[in-house]
Amino acid sequence: MTTDDVPAVYKIEQVSFPSGSWTIDAFYHELEKNEFAHYFVVEDGAEVIGYLGMWIVIDQAQITTLAIREDKRGLGLSKVLMEYIMNYARLTCEMMSLEVREENASARGLYERMGFSYGGVRRDYYGAGQDAKVMWVRLRNE
Repeated sequence: MTTDDVPAVYKIEQVSFPSGSWTIDAFYHELEKNEFAHYFVVEDGAEVIGYLGMWIVIDQAQITTLAIREDKRGLGLSKVLMEYIMNYARLTCEMMSLEVREENASARGLYERMGFSYGGVRRDYYGAGQDAKVMWVRLRNE
């Protein structure tokens, strides 16, 4: 992801997370000032249709956000991004974690198929009483 991608990413973000989307400034901050941030987009031609972000701190990876444009969902693009990011992180990281809304069964199913396991709950993580499930996966078996 580059700063040129941010307006398109932000549009996807607003539709995907209407009750708690990141600000456009948050994306710029991640790309320009966060040394731990690694962000990627998936494109159809030159058009951004999805994105994924993570932080890598020492040997731990934390997925921060993932979304696919509404009209491109159901095509397996989230899985493609997850496979890419897991292989990318595997080069330097032992573990990867993420938070997912408890009610987001399709995302939880994807993460479970990718090898993630339940690791706990973050109460009111998304605000308004919406909890997050914490999920982990071991990237290397060393």
